[in-house]
Amino acid sequence: MVKIFCWWFQTRRAEFRGSGLVGSFRTIYQTEGPLGFYRGNGASVARIVPYAALHYMAYEEYRRWIILGFPNVEQGPVLDLVAGSIAGGTAVVSTYPLDLVRTKLAYQLQVKGAVNVSLRESKPSEQVYKGILDCVKTIYRQNGLKGLYRGMAPSLYGIFPYSGLKFYFYEKMKTHVPEEHRKDIIPKLACGSVAGLLGQTITYPLDVVRRQMQVQAFSSSNLVKGKGTFGSLVMIAKHQGWKQLFSGLSINYLKVVPSVAIGFTVYDSMKDWLNVPSREQAAVVVPVLSEDGSNAAPVHSS
Repeated sequence: MVKIFCWWFQTRRAEFRGSGLVGSFRTIYQTEGPLGFYRGNGASVARIVPYAALHYMAYEEYRRWIILGFPNVEQGPVLDLVAGSIAGGTAVVSTYPLDLVRTKLAYQLQVKGAVNVSLRESKPSEQVYKGILDCVKTIYRQNGLKGLYRGMAPSLYGIFPYSGLKFYFYEKMKTHVPEEHRKDIIPKLACGSVAGLLGQTITYPLDVVRRQMQVQAFSSSNLVKGKGTFGSLVMIAKHQGWKQLFSGLSINYLKVVPSVAIGFTVYDSMKDWLNVPSREQAAVVVPVLSEDGSNAAPVHSS
């Protein structure tokens, strides 16, 4: 529920400024009821399943391809940084329309008795989008395929460093965990928490731009319209102050830190449960031919 609330709160933070976390929970419950905490959850679940699967699978595959293609590459956190960055970009491109739908469904808010007039002139009971499919069809009908990828540029600019840094910090932190405790849950959760916190803090301004670009059709402000990613960063900092680029970061920690920690922990635990050999145990030996055609030293591709 915290994850859903964070997405909901980020899109309406101006309305809840000064309310605090508890006050915001109370306001949502009073205006929308228990279901208000799950607005956009269907789109979120529909996106996160293929996104997470692609992300982790692509990371392992890219890491393996890099090792096979560059036998002399050093296998360490830097390799995880590169493989994680490319994997993040792959996952974003493949699932971005669902991310856009999730944001729009979370942003369209129906208060009891009235719909926000900034969204659309409508009857009190009318919703802007009736669900995931309706949202996709409406966006495609109004803006074509391009509309389904609105705001993807800042997502890519943000995911490359964020995803790479997330894997980098996680693997780097694990090197400091004693060997006999590396399969324990608590160290994995701790490493994942630090990875999520550092990665999110460094790349958060790009996330702010992405959300503003995604919901600009609903907003009366044209601050970021047509400005591009880096132009939008400058405009937001100029007109709203640089602190606006980190607005909502503290509450975003409530989503990202446990999400990344649990994600990495479940990922590693599932590999153990499925008896997937660790990198140290399952080194695939690939023969490398020397110039005279004889076998040279083997390369380990784990």
